Amino acid sequence: MQSKLLPRGAALLLGSFLLASGAVGCSNVDESSSEIVDTPNSAVERQSIGNCWIYAESSWIEAMHLAATGEEFDNSQSYWTYWHWYDQIASGATEIETGGGEYVAKQIILKRGLMSEKDFVAEDALSEMSGRQSAALARIQTELKAGRLATATARKNKKLVRQVLDDAWQLTPAVRKTLDKAFGTTGTRTFLGSATNTGTPIIRSKDFAVRYSERVTDPNKGTVKDTVLKTALDDWSTEDYPTWGSATDKRSFQIRVQKAMHDHNPVVITWMVDFNAMESNDPKLNGSFNMTTLGRAGRAGHQGGHMTVLEDYQAKTKDFGVLAAGVTLDPSKPADQKKLDAALLPTTEIQFFRIKNSWGAFRDDRASAPGFPGFHDLYMDYLNGPITWCPDVEGVKDSKNCTGSANPWENVILPPGY
Repeated sequence: MQSKLLPRGAALLLGSFLLASGAVGCSNVDESSSEIVDTPNSAVERQSIGNCWIYAESSWIEAMHLAATGEEFDNSQSYWTYWHWYDQIASGATEIETGGGEYVAKQIILKRGLMSEKDFVAEDALSEMSGRQSAALARIQTELKAGRLATATARKNKKLVRQVLDDAWQLTPAVRKTLDKAFGTTGTRTFLGSATNTGTPIIRSKDFAVRYSERVTDPNKGTVKDTVLKTALDDWSTEDYPTWGSATDKRSFQIRVQKAMHDHNPVVITWMVDFNAMESNDPKLNGSFNMTTLGRAGRAGHQGGHMTVLEDYQAKTKDFGVLAAGVTLDPSKPADQKKLDAALLPTTEIQFFRIKNSWGAFRDDRASAPGFPGFHDLYMDYLNGPITWCPDVEGVKDSKNCTGSANPWENVILPPGY
């Protein structure tokens, strides 16, 4: 277990994780459990650039791998970020965009596989945040603007693109040799074709063990599926939250998510952030996103798309009152099983979903859920919205960017049968 692993808090219903779909420009601002079903948790990490979707995807695969093997694989988000930038430049981009989503992540994994943090950028394995990512981004943006990749001709030279990326990331000679051996000096070979991982620490998606549950075999309960990451990438699908649907539609969707969580699955959620909705003073709401706090602010704050992992939730039932997040329920005990069954009833009210975030665990500028460093609560009044939507453009708040109202909950990624 990594030294940076934080104690895992007990969760009401399962610990889960994040993935995303659609192009998400991840909100980060500074750019710089038992849990009833006990989904294994990897460590909270902190993004330094707008690539939350990569951190979400990483949490998702780490959770499924830990469930399958008992091994905590410390995946390199920097490795995927490197290839995300390569694909952009090789396609003619003159500036790197850090946002992405489920489809982009899937293609990177299928083509390039995975590496551990210690094997790609060793220093990433020793700290919560990768300083190498933000430094590399600054260097490569300069190279694209006025350096070795400033011309279209230069950007078509994929060997040069690789060399400039290697320099920007300050990769060691050994890591450069590893990438050359697997994908060639131009990077054009991939695992969808002739690339090989023989003699390298790179792992193909078809060789990476994962475990999750599905409800295709039995609609009434989860059936454990031991397989590989490549299969999971095909099995899991994006499901849009019925933002403009009826209360019944929304509750039915929530129950699907709850069932996936009860069955030990790492569920990913894509949502919109407004930092003026994040409470940092009221002890009862600390670390949460809610409409009371946003209303008190009186205006939209820093905004953007975000992808995180669902960790827990809190629900109010008719028969048992509030089932509190962070309180362990044991399904082997009949009384607790009744509470879990009640949590899935149409009459039950979800008060909030708790997420594992990629903003770091201990930060003065980020209030966390009480007792859960790095975790935040998304109240349903906020997720349902609507909120005024004025996303920042290059970090600048401008009323001309306002595009009306928005409902923060966009979608989740679910395994088959839910």
